[in-house]
Amino acid sequence: MSEEFPGNPGLYRRMAIWSTIGMLFWLYGGTMLLQHLWHGETPLLSWQPAVIALVFALWYSRMAYRWMMRLDAQFGKGSGWQLLERSVKLPELKD
Repeated sequence: MSEEFPGNPGLYRRMAIWSTIGMLFWLYGGTMLLQHLWHGETPLLSWQPAVIALVFALWYSRMAYRWMMRLDAQFGKGSGWQLLERSVKLPELKD
């Protein structure tokens, strides 16, 4: 049996946001450093790359959050939940 994947939605949201921020600092900062060392300029400081990075960050953090919630539902605390089927009789019109 697999080990339980502990946590809650708030923890998963924080993990997704902070991992995205860390990844962007690593990639964006490293790219700026390489551009500066090799070419002596940093064209990545204009507004277009920053907007693209922000849009990517929003998309990636949302996907990471959904991925963690799906993992929790399959292998964590949510895997023991049961979805009970219920039927409801709707009212009928009188003749």
